[in-house]
Amino acid sequence: MSISIVGIGTWLPETIRTNDAWPRSFAERLHAKGDRTFNDIPPCDDVEAAAIVARDLEAETRDPFLGARSRRVADASMTAAEAEGSAGLAALRDAGIAPGDVDLVVSYSIVPDRLTPSTATSVAHRIGATRAVAFGIDAACASSITQLDIARAYIQAGLARTVLLVQSHLLLRAIEMEHPASPGLGDGATAMVVARGTGLTIRSTFAATHGEQATAVTWVRGQDDATDLPWWKAGGDFRPGSRAPERVKTLMRDTVTYGATTIRAAAESGSTAVADLSVIASVQPRGFIPHAIAERLGLPRACAVTTYDDIAHLGACGPVFNLARARSLGRAPRGALIAMYGQGAGFTRAAAILEVG
Repeated sequence: MSISIVGIGTWLPETIRTNDAWPRSFAERLHAKGDRTFNDIPPCDDVEAAAIVARDLEAETRDPFLGARSRRVADASMTAAEAEGSAGLAALRDAGIAPGDVDLVVSYSIVPDRLTPSTATSVAHRIGATRAVAFGIDAACASSITQLDIARAYIQAGLARTVLLVQSHLLLRAIEMEHPASPGLGDGATAMVVARGTGLTIRSTFAATHGEQATAVTWVRGQDDATDLPWWKAGGDFRPGSRAPERVKTLMRDTVTYGATTIRAAAESGSTAVADLSVIASVQPRGFIPHAIAERLGLPRACAVTTYDDIAHLGACGPVFNLARARSLGRAPRGALIAMYGQGAGFTRAAAILEVG
């Protein structure tokens, strides 16, 4: 039997923060000089991608919130383990599998409860996966796709029969509400169950890491060696940031090209024609990115299923939310081919081609 995603689960906090939560002065300031990273860089060398991005940027120039209308905000008392456990139980219910039958739990938490051990150990205990081995991985926003490779490898090797993959994005607790990027971020958690059976068959995957970009997007305390001290030394608060801002601009400039190139590579490794893809479930750092990737692949922009306007950017959880959205909309009939894509700090880009069984 094929190795497939046999269950999908999501969790969202109850609190909804709409754009009117910010004062008008914030919106005016954001509109004047907010998170306009794409606008502050020259076009990429990929002429087709540059034209697509330019058109999308023009469409959002009058929107200070860059397409986001609402986002969910987790209570400060909510832990990553609780959020991931809730999503994990939802995925197991969707799969019709009991927690005690899980052999492996793999987690990714952008804001973990502890530096170590990984959140996976607490998730396994919390949900009752008493016989499971549990550990964490970190490929940042590409983690949900790289987790699929781990699950498939464990099952193929006979080391596990049922694997639970969990991801959480409780990032708003680490970013001030007045930060220009905060309107484009949300909190949430997702999970996937992988096993042999009928579901979303993992046809092929592809991933690549560009280590020269390791300091482009990272956790920082400051902007130089004197203020950005290692985590084991006393210092200021950690926050998402960069030690190489120019590299960030390069990554943003090439995001659409990266997405299209990576999905093509994953499709080729599984002898899949890109033209046959019916759904793109991508990471969504900006609302237009998934649609732009679809267009760069030569597909209709409507192939991209997004949730950005409702829940904003959710890192590694974004592709899973979008996969769940595609299914709920009836966009995943039997035989449909779906591409998942994620790219994350590190810098790792990854894609998976799924076939609906």
